[in-house]
Amino acid sequence: MLNRLKTMLASPPDTKQPPAADDLHLAAAALLVHAAAIDGHIDTHEEAMLARITDTHFGLNAEDAAALLKEAKHADAQANDLYRFTAQINAGWQDAHKISLIELLWDIVLADGKIDDFEANLLRRLTALLYVSDKDVALARQRAQKRIQEKEHREKS
Repeated sequence: MLNRLKTMLASPPDTKQPPAADDLHLAAAALLVHAAAIDGHIDTHEEAMLARITDTHFGLNAEDAAALLKEAKHADAQANDLYRFTAQINAGWQDAHKISLIELLWDIVLADGKIDDFEANLLRRLTALLYVSDKDVALARQRAQKRIQEKEHREKS
C-alpha cells in the first residue's frame, strides 16, 4: 500500500486508464482528511467521522480503514494541491459517486458543529474541481445536516 502511495505522489495521474478502487479510496480519503484538518486541527468528532466513513462507506474493516486513514493523512501532508486527488476521482467516478463524496465532505465539515471560512472555501474549490453543480452541493449539504440533526436527536432521547 505504501508503494502505491509513493507511485501516486511521484507520477502524474494517467487519465487514459481509470484509477484502481484502492487509489480512488485513497484520493477520497485524502480529501476527507484535508477537510477535517483545514481548520487547524482534527478534533475527536472529525476523527470519529473519518473512521466511520472509511469503515462504512468504503466497505473496509476497522484495520484496513485505519491503514487507509494513515496513508491518506500522509498523502494529504505530501500534496502540493488537491488536483492530483480530484483528477483521479474525476477519471474513476461517475457523478453520483462524486456527489456522495461531497456529502461525506459536508459530514466532516459539519461534524464539529460549525463551518469555518477555510472549510467553506475548501468545499467551494472541491465542488468546482469535481464538476459538481451548486444544486447538487446544496442538496448534499441538506442531507448531511439532516443526518447530523437526526443523530443528535437520537442521542438526546
